[in-house]
Order: sequence, then structure tokens, then C-alpha cells
Amino acid sequence: MNRVKTKRHVKIVCTLGPASSSSEVIKRMLKGGMNLARFNLSYGTLEEHSRLISEVRLLSEKLKLPTGILLDIPGMKRRAGDIKAVFGQHLDFAQSQSADFVALSFISSARQVKEVRALLKKMNANIPIIVKIERARALEESDGILEVCEGLMVARGDLALEISIEKVPLAQKQLIKEANHRGKPIITATQMLESMVQSATPTRAEAADVANAVLDGSDALMLSEETATGSYPVEATETMAKIALEAETLLPYEEILRESSQDILPEVNDATARAACYIAQQVQAKAIIAFTTGGTTALRVSKYRPQHIIVAVTSSETVMRRLSLVWGVFPVRKPEPSTLEEVFELAREVALETGVARKGDLVVLTAGLPLTLPGSTNLVKVHSI
Repeated sequence: MNRVKTKRHVKIVCTLGPASSSSEVIKRMLKGGMNLARFNLSYGTLEEHSRLISEVRLLSEKLKLPTGILLDIPGMKRRAGDIKAVFGQHLDFAQSQSADFVALSFISSARQVKEVRALLKKMNANIPIIVKIERARALEESDGILEVCEGLMVARGDLALEISIEKVPLAQKQLIKEANHRGKPIITATQMLESMVQSATPTRAEAADVANAVLDGSDALMLSEETATGSYPVEATETMAKIALEAETLLPYEEILRESSQDILPEVNDATARAACYIAQQVQAKAIIAFTTGGTTALRVSKYRPQHIIVAVTSSETVMRRLSLVWGVFPVRKPEPSTLEEVFELAREVALETGVARKGDLVVLTAGLPLTLPGSTNLVKVHSI
């Protein structure tokens, strides 16, 4: 098992393309901080994308660095017709590749998201949907869209053309706040380190933009041309990781946790996740270890933005990859424990293997009973390693 090398909470999405198509470059990007590989299906062939997806999965498994696959699907800007005509071919491809996420372009309403969901269900494809907010109408209906999708992407380029450039920073903050409130991941994208397409270092303004996106509450930051066609894909990845890690030192974790009272849901699993964060803070635990069957336990803990790294233990390869998008979560795959005693022993094993804690340290465990029932987070325990 790979040890946690960094306490960085914010994840990095890198777009793969001609500049990042070799095994060596992908390997260095994974080591440099890439958590998700994005494939823009507007460019290249499906055969080329399929080859790169296989390469990413092979290398991520070899390096023991869980990495999600996000397929960015072109939408109605380029083609007209119903949902199947617009998205059908690429959704078929997403299913064939076992994609971890699909990002839908030029969505305008929650109704369209529901139609895509129905199409996926008809295909027997259970793929989480990320909606790109790049239209004025989508921005206006963002709350309803958030209710029916698994996450958002702030696509600042096309959004600027729709609402005017001076309104984009406030729109970014609004969308991040809404997503944080619902506990759903949000990716901030477009031109974050654009000068690094041709330069080995970013501008000071770009560094500030990345840092502000972290401080706003982004779950993930995205690189596009910087890693797809630029001259410095590895350096761009490493630079993004360094800036994000530094920015996180300014996050007021205790204040964020106190202010999260407005996001409390009258549910046992939500209360349990929040309690785990409070307890970890008070006892100065080294980490929060979340046992999760379908990923929801880790998502709930992440919602409250603890300073501690969240080690998510799951038996599912798919869940492990999908959690690579979630703020603060370091996913690991282990066999499903069948008893509480096995949970406690596995927590000790994982803490030591990942390096988040040493013998004698405290960690906070959270899980659901019965253990195999998804969405039943109801257990918190302070555990001595």
C-alpha cells in the first residue's frame, strides 16, 4: 500500500492529450499530484482515449495511487437533438471504459440531467454525473441541478462568454458555496495555470487564482491545455499541487466546522460524520478512518472539511477510484470486515501502512452498522493505534 505522502486535501484533475500520452509523463504526473485523469472527448479518437485510459489504470495500480477517470462529453453547443442523440455515443463509450465520472457539457436544466440519468439507467450504467456550469441558465438553476447530479464543474471559459467576465469570480464563489452546503464535489476549471502551456513557471496572478480557488472551498482544481498540449505537463501538475498545499495552511478549519451548523441534516449518518470531525479536532487525532461500502460515509465526513486526512477504507475498486475526487479523502482498498473486532484491527493496519499514525497515536473511526449496509453511518470510536 502506498503511504500518504502529503496532507493536501484539494484534488487535482489533469487533462490528458498529446503532451501527456507517454507512460513516462503519466507516471510523473501521478507522482506529482494528479488524482483524476480527464479525457476531453471533443478531441482525439475514442481508440486513443481508450488506450490512455488503460495506461492510466495500469500505472495507478502499479504505483498504488488511486486515480479516477473523468470523461468530458461534448454537449448541445455543437450538436442538436434529444439527449440520446447528443450524449448517447459517448455514454456508450463511458460505460465500455467503466468511467468513474462523466462531465456533461452545456447543460441548461435539472430536467436535462434527469434525462441523462434515465438514459444511463436504461443502459444499466451507474456512472456519477458531473455537470459543467457554463451557461447563464445553468447558473440560475444551479441549486436544482445540484440536487440531481453528483457534482459540478465551474467551467469559467464558456461561462464568461455567457455572463461577462467580471461576474465569473462571484459566480465561482456562489457555486462552490452551494456545492459545499450540499456536500457534493465541485471542480474549478479553465486557465488556472495557462501561462504554463509555454512557460515552466506560472504568473503570480495565476498562483493567486489557484490559491483563491482553494480558499473558496473547491474540492478539485483542473488543468486543461497545461497538461494536454502544453510543454510542461509534469511541472504544471507539480506546481498546482504545491500552490494548493500552501493555500490550505490558511484554511480556518475550526471556523469552517463551527459554521457548518447551517448544513446539518436531521439524520443519524450526517450527525455521526460531523461528530467524528469534532472529536478528531478535540482529541488531536492523527486521522479520521472512514469505513465505507458505497462511498457515502467518506463524502459525509468530507462535507465538514476536517483538517485531518480522511482515510476511506472500502472493498470496492470502483468506490476507491471515485473517492479520488473527494476533498481530503485518501482511499484504500481492503477486504470487507465482518465484525467490529475486524474493523478495529483493520483500522490499525491501515493507519500504520499509510503512515497517517504510529503506534500509540489516536485516530477516529467512523463506520456504519450493519457493516455491509450502504448509507448507514452510525458509529464513531476514538481508537488508539
